[in-house]
Amino acid sequence: MAEKIIKVPLDELQTIRFICKRQGCGGVVEFPTARLTGPVGLTCPSCNQPFPVSQIGSIGGLRALGMAITNLTGNNDFEVEFVVPDPN
Repeated sequence: MAEKIIKVPLDELQTIRFICKRQGCGGVVEFPTARLTGPVGLTCPSCNQPFPVSQIGSIGGLRALGMAITNLTGNNDFEVEFVVPDPN
């Protein structure tokens, strides 16, 4: 049986979603990936607590992700895709 996959080109990753997991809160914030290279300040809309990525020492990974997306998109020599198994 052939495996089905979903291919997501890097330049289509335009939004990142943060889900609050504090005491079952479940609040969601969506943030443009293009803004990840700058300061990220996010507060849960449900419990009003800041997401840990909002703290100055915690955003290095997100900033690096934003820079990687910026640096790797728009290149005519190659394209980056994420391959995700199709759950169906």
